[in-house]
Amino acid sequence: MLHVYLHVLQLANPGTIYHLETELDDKGDERFKYVFLSLGASFKGLKYLRRVVVVDGTHLFGKFLGCLLTASCQDANFQIFPIVFAVVDSETDESWTWFMNKLFEIIKDGPELTFVYDRNQPILSL
Repeated sequence: MLHVYLHVLQLANPGTIYHLETELDDKGDERFKYVFLSLGASFKGLKYLRRVVVVDGTHLFGKFLGCLLTASCQDANFQIFPIVFAVVDSETDESWTWFMNKLFEIIKDGPELTFVYDRNQPILSL
């Protein structure tokens, strides 16, 4: 149902960008692996933000474990402006690389762009 939800979200919020990665389990069933989401309003607001991107992750607890990865900027009024969200299985080199590659599809790298992060080892290896 996640495919359908993301598609409807994209229709309801034009400009929304998402990427969904799945994998096959031992039984051949499709299982969730990663999802990346940038709402249309966030994507359109990028051109008005300061060129400092804060990237961080937090662990999810409860029935479904994993990690929530985020990238945020600051607007001209010094308010936090969320750019993208991702849910991944864990904070590994593979998941951070996937997240950062998807992020760089939205935010173009350049000399005026600065990233702030918590020195997490998987991010350092990028």
